[in-house]
Amino acid sequence: MLARIGHELYWLGRYVARADHTARMLEGVFAADLQGRPDDPVGVNLSWGPVMAIMGADWDGRRVDADEALQGLMLDPQRDASVVACVRRARESARTLRDVVPQDMWEAINTLSLELLAVTPDGLLLDPSGAFRVVRERCTLFWGLMGGTMLRDEASAFLAAGERLEGASVLLRMLRVALPAIATASSPDGGDIDGQAHALLRAVGGEQAFRRSPSGPPDTPHVARFLLFERDYPNSVAAHVAAVHDAIDRADVASRSSPPVLRLSRLTADLDFHRRSLESADRSVLLEQCVTLQDELDAVDRDVSDRYFAGALRPVAFSVS
Repeated sequence: MLARIGHELYWLGRYVARADHTARMLEGVFAADLQGRPDDPVGVNLSWGPVMAIMGADWDGRRVDADEALQGLMLDPQRDASVVACVRRARESARTLRDVVPQDMWEAINTLSLELLAVTPDGLLLDPSGAFRVVRERCTLFWGLMGGTMLRDEASAFLAAGERLEGASVLLRMLRVALPAIATASSPDGGDIDGQAHALLRAVGGEQAFRRSPSGPPDTPHVARFLLFERDYPNSVAAHVAAVHDAIDRADVASRSSPPVLRLSRLTADLDFHRRSLESADRSVLLEQCVTLQDELDAVDRDVSDRYFAGALRPVAFSVS
């Protein structure tokens, strides 16, 4: 496969995943915001200002209202992490890959782009749930069509690798922003405010999965460990890393000597080890683990680009310091 084609597929996966995760996070915070009471601290950690920070925007601690966050992260084409910007880039990538990506997948992303063009700022503020649902359903359709219609070759492998690497990165950014704030929002008796952990689960769509898992009480450390290490939950960091490893291993004919495969193998083993060793870890240890994991994923991204996409133009990514 040409490096240019693999590069476009990889970033097509990242752009669609970024749009999907952004919309799901906004939907979760919006629902938590609606259910909160004026005197209720629940949701402050994943309120609108921190969400802007998670997605790479400058945030100085000021109060951000729902209107500003929704319009900025859904409809602002100049913001790299906005849903509209991600979908437009995904559409352009899919357009150049018409001979690689099945027609149904192209139609799914093209239809989503057209539907977002019809969403006005006033319409978004009037019914944000409708816009969230459109993005969620079209992205889910896109990934379902990939699994059901694409040949399991290098093309689908690079597409899947981009999707899962982006999913892990978004989740780590969320935890890196949420965990320090949660430490300042404990209850007077020193215990966790369970609603904070609930808001975090809601923002990633993991409420039911956490309830069904033997992860412990729904407090913040248990939820953070679940989102980091529970490989049986498909949207955990551990599950994403394992999926990226499998995809890159499938795409590389010399995977035993591949730097990204070797790094991902080591990272997968580290996550399995930390799942057992950090069963009673506090927030500071979990936060340190998030920083380390993000650095490793950034190194994986560089390894993938250097090995497979040498010479291809690298898109500008966003990050949380």
